Amino acid sequence: MPFGRIPRKQRGRKAPCGSTQAAASSIRQQLASGRGSGRGQPQSRKDSAARRRQPCRGENLKLNYSTEALTERQRPEYWNEVVCKHCVLADSTIESPRKFIGKYAAKSIDDIEISRMSSPRHVWEREATHMRKDSNEAFLLTLMESGIGHLSQSGRSTQVNNGDIALYDAERRFTYDVTPESVLLLRIPRKQLLYRAPLAERYTAVRFTPDKPITGLLASRLREAASANFTEDLPAGVQKQFAASLLDLLAATIQVQMAGCDPEADERERRLQRVKQYIESQLDDPLLTVDRIASALNMSERTLTRLFAHSGSTPMRWVWQRRLEAAYCALKEGRARQVTVAAFRNGFNDVAHFSRLFKLSYGHSPKDLLSRPRR
Repeated sequence: MPFGRIPRKQRGRKAPCGSTQAAASSIRQQLASGRGSGRGQPQSRKDSAARRRQPCRGENLKLNYSTEALTERQRPEYWNEVVCKHCVLADSTIESPRKFIGKYAAKSIDDIEISRMSSPRHVWEREATHMRKDSNEAFLLTLMESGIGHLSQSGRSTQVNNGDIALYDAERRFTYDVTPESVLLLRIPRKQLLYRAPLAERYTAVRFTPDKPITGLLASRLREAASANFTEDLPAGVQKQFAASLLDLLAATIQVQMAGCDPEADERERRLQRVKQYIESQLDDPLLTVDRIASALNMSERTLTRLFAHSGSTPMRWVWQRRLEAAYCALKEGRARQVTVAAFRNGFNDVAHFSRLFKLSYGHSPKDLLSRPRR
């Protein structure tokens, strides 16, 4: 059978995430308590064996799951619950539940969740109903170490081969038909990636191939991050720095892809990106104005305003938006440990004004963000 969607008449059991069946309820109890680690035994197995498999809790805990010891009936629901727990809410369709042996390991580095999956072929579908139940502000990244996949989102489709990296957006519908002998999956904070790569949404369901050196470098870093002992002894601050470096490298990979082939780019878009690059370099200047931006780029204020009007914005509205995003990431990633520092470094000269705008944009104050416990 050619690679593509599993024909309906050949599909096995579909496991909707959040099932109310008794088996699914038991599975969720196992996941909540940590008993899903190890071999994935049902809760009815001997408690002593379960305790031996249950890991100690702590930061960057590596959890291991498997369907191997489960009954055929339990496998689809268990697998769906495991992957939904660590990625996003979605439905999975398994081609052959009886033969389905899936293995899944997960860990976190600061706000990035890293997982490795191996399994027979199955299909993941995230629909509008899932997004209403689970508004997950994240991007997902897939690195195919061995296997094949077909990813579709936003009218784009791509085949994911060995060594390829692809991005998809949890805030939009997607279909991922995957046969992973081994695949790395990352759940990435949406705000922190969009701050670094504002056009990332255009590059979902697009292949980043290993023939580009920067893609190979990103893949190498991801494999290193997923290794069993990596980050176990690293202080929380160092983990934040490493997670930020992964996001920086992913943003650079997207920029290389943009430079090589941007099907949506035209002259107006290129001019707008030039303006935005200049603004990014001047965000810390509280005296930045439309007049200064236009003068520095040898264009009229009217032309500058028109460039932003096509995207429903204005130059200064975009400046304040980027300043807020820069301050948010600085606080979130530990590069600024005081609200005042985050504000002044990013072009604000009034902390009260900064705090009001921050709360209006994010629903909580910058102090609340600082006081949140680290993962």
